[in-house]
Amino acid sequence: MIEIKLSYIYNFEQDEQLLAELLDEFGAQHGIKVQLQRMTWGTAWADLFTIASNGAGADVSHIGSTWVSSLAKMNALRAFKPTEVAEIGTPMTFMEPARQSTRLFEDERVWSIPWTCWIYVVCYRKDLLKKAGIDVSRAFGMIQAFSETLTTLKNSSLEIPWLNQYNPESYTDLLHLAASWIWAAGGDFIDGSGTKVIFDSPQAIQGLIGWLDTFRKVPNEYRNLPRLEARKLFVEGGAAGLLCDINIANSIIATEKNTLIQENLGITSLTHVPWTGGGNFVIWDHTRGHPGVEKASLELIKFLVSKESNLRWMHAAGQMPARIDALEESYPQGHPLHNAVMLAAQQGRAYVNVPLWRRIEYQLGQELGAVLQEANDNPSADSGTILRTHMESLARRLNITLGN
Repeated sequence: MIEIKLSYIYNFEQDEQLLAELLDEFGAQHGIKVQLQRMTWGTAWADLFTIASNGAGADVSHIGSTWVSSLAKMNALRAFKPTEVAEIGTPMTFMEPARQSTRLFEDERVWSIPWTCWIYVVCYRKDLLKKAGIDVSRAFGMIQAFSETLTTLKNSSLEIPWLNQYNPESYTDLLHLAASWIWAAGGDFIDGSGTKVIFDSPQAIQGLIGWLDTFRKVPNEYRNLPRLEARKLFVEGGAAGLLCDINIANSIIATEKNTLIQENLGITSLTHVPWTGGGNFVIWDHTRGHPGVEKASLELIKFLVSKESNLRWMHAAGQMPARIDALEESYPQGHPLHNAVMLAAQQGRAYVNVPLWRRIEYQLGQELGAVLQEANDNPSADSGTILRTHMESLARRLNITLGN
């Protein structure tokens, strides 16, 4: 029996049981034994970098979709052949931003296969927004409307007008949130040549001001709330709005028994250009020296990204499918998340996969964490001044690294 190794980055504890069940079924169907290596998001990059550097370890890996370019540029990944890609699906099989994440800048080769997607949304109470004098149909979507809504909520008599979940253990989340505002304002991270960072442009700064506003408009006593605590306050009925990840939104819809919440629940995208990330599968280049392992690795990916597996993963683990057919079945017309996920599928964006993106991503996340800390420490400081100071300094340093 052929044995292969799969590394997986766990999101939640229940993932392990479902993944083990799927791998047992795959093994029974194909006569292939899969050894599972558990990783965490906090240490996964270092673990994957070790595999890439040593040319040994897992044969197939689940990775963050934003890491494809860096690993591919290390010559550590095996590109998928056009015939293999065709067997997995057509160009319309996966969400467009998920498909964007599989290729490198100015390189048509496919280096990864999408599995799950991840977005951020706004959950809000229609009744509480109306109580604050806000037109629900115009409250969100465009960054100017969003900003006006937050200002109105903050000045209202509501006890908890607005909450924004905070993930102190991963500043990368701050970058993923900020991306939607930067793009919606007409800014970007990388210029058209792929060789210069431009997140310090006036448009990008304007977008970042809107992003920072979503933290600064949270009442002081409710800032820095972990995701589950923020969710608890929302479902208890005290908050008018909550910026959260799709997993939290899924859990609110699936488990909340408060009729008042369910009857008044609205969910929308952050902006009209939502950031869309997720998890992809890659096959390591070292498998090419072992044809049986290489073929088994490809079969495993085909099995895990199938519609059936995508749907099972969605229902059991609450992970948003990357496949359009599974997405449409999971979030049909009338579902509270339908509009948000379909907007992500059609208009969502992924980062440009330039070779040094992992370094840019990491340093930007750290810098945004510093921005947020300074804004919290100095409530009267101007957001634009804080952002320009941090972003212009980082852009200069990164552009020197990029040869500019």
